[in-house]
Amino acid sequence: MKYCTNCGAENGDENQFCFNCRCDTFGEVPPMAQPIPPGPQPIPPGPMQMPPPMMYQQPAPKPKKPLNIFDLFAILGFVAAIVGMFSASVILHPVSAIASIVGFVGQSRFKALAIAGFVIAIVGGIVFTVISLYRAGYIPEWITDGAFR
Repeated sequence: MKYCTNCGAENGDENQFCFNCRCDTFGEVPPMAQPIPPGPQPIPPGPMQMPPPMMYQQPAPKPKKPLNIFDLFAILGFVAAIVGMFSASVILHPVSAIASIVGFVGQSRFKALAIAGFVIAIVGGIVFTVISLYRAGYIPEWITDGAFR
């Protein structure tokens, strides 16, 4: 038995070159048969390994601020304006306009709601006043062209 001086593989006595690294048994490697250096091993086929899930910490929820008095005025002004469009607008439109102004001027988080309530109250008040004046006979029919019949 011969042993390769390059890789240490066991060869038969009749072998002229090492069956493992293709060098001659004296350890000299022929130029065409260089041994392949060991590299990274291929991954055997199989089920794909998923990385472990990333754990994200949820931010702590912000504490909700309680409603202050100006927030309540803004909400009241808007709701009163909407209800006033359908009933008792003589009372509700002025109330909603005042409540919306108080909510807007104060430190309310609902300034847009206060503006909407104020606009609805003013427009509703004007429409209600014109209809009331027409029905009382203070506005001639030729001005309204019979629009409020």
